[in-house]
Amino acid sequence: MNRRWPKFVALGDSLTEGVGDVDETGRPRGWADRFAEEIARRQGGLRYANLAVRGLATAEVLSTQVPAAVALRPDLVSVIVGMNDLVRPNLSLRTVLRDYDSLLDEVGATGATVLTATLPDPGAILPLPPVVRSRFTARLGRFNDHLRGSAWRRRAHCLDLARLADGDHHAWSADRLHPSPYGHQVVADEFLALLTGIRSDRAEPLPADPPRALVGMAPSLRWLTTTAVPWLRRQLGAPASVPNRPKAPDYLALT
Repeated sequence: MNRRWPKFVALGDSLTEGVGDVDETGRPRGWADRFAEEIARRQGGLRYANLAVRGLATAEVLSTQVPAAVALRPDLVSVIVGMNDLVRPNLSLRTVLRDYDSLLDEVGATGATVLTATLPDPGAILPLPPVVRSRFTARLGRFNDHLRGSAWRRRAHCLDLARLADGDHHAWSADRLHPSPYGHQVVADEFLALLTGIRSDRAEPLPADPPRALVGMAPSLRWLTTTAVPWLRRQLGAPASVPNRPKAPDYLALT
């Protein structure tokens, strides 16, 4: 690589925390860890912090993670957020997009290289009623269109996850809401290529078949009762037990 990034900070929600991809200790790993490890390997070291916390909306990332990220004085920052906003019925999309622009402005003001991404459509594999699927897809499309323009105007690097994950069952974990280990590796690889022009040589093997939990009527019904309903209750404000601290609030030294 022609350029070095000594310090990398990842901001966001469950996607960046690594839900759907765990290491041998049961700790979330995820695309950001995988990406940071690859950058460290290629440039001979990296200091890496991950401030992401599952369940947070854009405004919450702006208020709780951005000040911490700015204080860390990063050279490279990633910001992926918005899904927890989009699934809520009482949504002011204009407010969410304004907060997203503020996110990019504030982390960009540090002088760091900024990475962001459009959001994939989980409706591609979720057993949703057609009307619900259509409305969500339209809302997501408006959100992603704004993200592409906002990133371009601010010279941020924008990965088009909306197109990358379209309908690929292998890329999704059994909860149908987060990437599988394979999916997280794909995201990491694509960010590496977007940032450096280099393709990773450490790709996660493609599973032979999609997870059984993603195929058939019985798994779909089980998913609705065990995953979808509890998740929707959390989005609508029901009490939930989620971590309120990032997994790596200060820099970790990677080699």
